[in-house]
Amino acid sequence: MFHKLSSTQYPPKSKPLMVYDGNCGFCKYWILKWKRATGNAVEYKPYQEVATQFKDISTHHFQEAVRFIQTDGIIVNGPDAAYITYKDDMKFGFLHRWYRNKKWFTKLSDIAYQWIADNRTFMYKLSLRLYGKNPLKPKKYWLNYLLAIILFLISLIYLL
Repeated sequence: MFHKLSSTQYPPKSKPLMVYDGNCGFCKYWILKWKRATGNAVEYKPYQEVATQFKDISTHHFQEAVRFIQTDGIIVNGPDAAYITYKDDMKFGFLHRWYRNKKWFTKLSDIAYQWIADNRTFMYKLSLRLYGKNPLKPKKYWLNYLLAIILFLISLIYLL
């Protein structure tokens, strides 16, 4: 499981910084979606470019999870780093609040995040299949897959 870091003595100066793995296709894909959600309010940088600025955070910690580093030095980790980018969004703003306030949701999110992190290549391919190659203009492929799964399950019910 990824480590949850609490703070750094070397916070970004002007705006929060999301640090991610620049060698990870899945990470880069979803970072583009988060950039759209936050506009210019958050800076996004691969750990390969900025890890040396944070003398109190090992490279290993940047490799294991995304880190949202606030200007006060507070670090938001893993799934909550993703959720915090949507905190002002009408549809998904509840995710950050739930992560902070509901233990079952925190546990479930951490387990799911770790599974995704351990299967990044597969999840990247799945993201491409579900949403298309351009994360800023997602296709509705996932509807076709959902329909296929539903039809498959109905078929199984009738066959049993």
